[in-house]
Amino acid sequence: MLNGPTPPGIEPFSIRHDRFCNTLKSSDWDEFTKSTDDKQKIQFVYERLYSHGQSSGDGDNIEDEPASYKNGDKALEMKKSGTDYFQKSDYRNALNWYSLAVLHCPQTKDWKIQLSIIYANRSACLYHLENYDLAISDIQRALDHGYPKDLRYKVYDRKARCFLATKQLKLALESFKATIRSLDDSRLSFDERRKRQLDVQIMLTMLDKDKHAKNGIIETGTTKLKEPEVDGGRSDAYPAFSNAVTVEYNETEGRHAIAERDVPVGKVLLVERAYASVLLREYNHSHCTNCFVRLMAPLPCPDCERVAFCGEFCKRTALESYHAIECSMLPALFSAGVSITCLIALRIITQQPLKYFINLRPKLLNHTLRPRGKHEPDNYANLYDLVTHREKRSVQDILHRTHVAAFYLYCLKKTNYFTMDCDTNRRLTDDELFIGSLLLHHLLLLQFNAFEVSELRQLGNEQETVFIGGSIYPTLALLNHSCDPCVVRYHRGTTVVVHNIRELHAGEAITENYGPMFMLHPKEERLQTLKNRYWFECNCIACCQDWPTLEQMKTNTSLRIRCSHCKNSITVTTETMEFIVHCMVCSKTTKLLPVLKVLQETENKYSVAKRLMDKHNYEKALAEFMALLSLLHKHMVPPFRDYHLCQQAIRQCMLTFGNKL
Repeated sequence: MLNGPTPPGIEPFSIRHDRFCNTLKSSDWDEFTKSTDDKQKIQFVYERLYSHGQSSGDGDNIEDEPASYKNGDKALEMKKSGTDYFQKSDYRNALNWYSLAVLHCPQTKDWKIQLSIIYANRSACLYHLENYDLAISDIQRALDHGYPKDLRYKVYDRKARCFLATKQLKLALESFKATIRSLDDSRLSFDERRKRQLDVQIMLTMLDKDKHAKNGIIETGTTKLKEPEVDGGRSDAYPAFSNAVTVEYNETEGRHAIAERDVPVGKVLLVERAYASVLLREYNHSHCTNCFVRLMAPLPCPDCERVAFCGEFCKRTALESYHAIECSMLPALFSAGVSITCLIALRIITQQPLKYFINLRPKLLNHTLRPRGKHEPDNYANLYDLVTHREKRSVQDILHRTHVAAFYLYCLKKTNYFTMDCDTNRRLTDDELFIGSLLLHHLLLLQFNAFEVSELRQLGNEQETVFIGGSIYPTLALLNHSCDPCVVRYHRGTTVVVHNIRELHAGEAITENYGPMFMLHPKEERLQTLKNRYWFECNCIACCQDWPTLEQMKTNTSLRIRCSHCKNSITVTTETMEFIVHCMVCSKTTKLLPVLKVLQETENKYSVAKRLMDKHNYEKALAEFMALLSLLHKHMVPPFRDYHLCQQAIRQCMLTFGNKL
């Protein structure tokens, strides 16, 4: 679950809220406490902060800062740095500087030529780094932005050689012909021009003889990474889940996932695209704002330098939805010191037009935790129904979140989200109050249902998981917590993938982990963390039986053998001399010799798998670890140190299938 920090150097919103609270009288607190619905709460805060020209400073900086941070002079400095590195053949650093120049360069008429030159320069870096597809795209952008005619022969020649490298021979032929034509517009001396013409003519002659070039056969050899398929096909009722998963409801556990059938270790149980995602501010230039993929040659927003995109599709998606609204709001949002969870609450609104929510209003009158039918991940009603724990919240907690929602509403009213009338001083309309109430509802539910999006960074044989953003997944949020979770999750972009990391039996709860795990944290610490952060008492098996941590297991002198008949545990000491043990549940006997033989083989099997993992051969290592875990599961009952070390190794291998540096 997600708990993002306030960015460094920014005043937390809580300080701003404290100032607001200090202005309230006891009668104001009484009025807020008696408000019967969220629209009244929004009205209460908004009127005191923003109506009739009043302001506590919350939104002042949205006017003080320009809508665009584009800076031509800064872009030229970055371009120069890129050129300095390029001349040293340091193409990686040159690429980074040219990319920053692209993001900062204004896209006005006066700067189009400069932007085209930066794109062309960046294409040269990409060519030398053998990233030919991106180089071709940048060359086309340079031409589209009016790259100078006297220099076009350079980019046409580079484009032709990129096509050659990717075996797109017909396109290479066309680009070499364009190079010949463009040389007539160059400022090269007669001798230089003649030399280049001869060089290109040799390539044209070779390509003219190639039947593939004439027939236009293109062999790109490129494939896009596909989302993994869930085990056994998708569930009819919960399409993000495998059909091996079903969801049940009771008053104690609410909605929760259980196994519909037996599931071997390592299967994909859920694949879900995020309903809404927000990238952490510090990754705005290194990762795509829309899909979170790490950037090689970022594309800019036309109006600001605060976001970057991996390609035209993500750029268009953002500019036609949320970023069209948020672009002018970002200075105020960043300076407000709100957490990433709060920003997700806003993103849920800005990625859809006002009409979308107005049409849904009748369906949202009754908030329910019970299933509403088919649980489509992109259905807003399913997100809306996630738990908020509103009944457990203090008045102070509700007021704080109402203040954030009112601030967002104030910022939204300064855009064209509602109407072209951006007067923030007038009384709120019913539609505006409705959106404000949704913002408040999002802030309540996201506290317990938002998730970190992470990226794996490999440091030798060590792994580090880095938090790069946050998302909301209406189906994933249905998994309850256990300090001994049976699944691992990782991300591909903003899509989450969940595998089981132990065998599951029909009817068994499918649980994930909200933070503290029994292997690393003692029971009392876990219980306190979960109570403070998620407001519940954990009753998982690890807590109920007070399982030892991995460190404590080192000195454990007993083993929990699985009865070969009823599958319950039989506790024996490590010093036992018996060959047969009796089960207290079914009264039958289990032979110890096969179990002891498995335990003797465990260390060797683990070492083989560990060596494969250390060599970064994760797929083979995973297969070995899963086979070992299945063997241990057949004979042993957790907690057992080797069993959990094997699980941890499976988790490490699976994380490499997701986002990584």
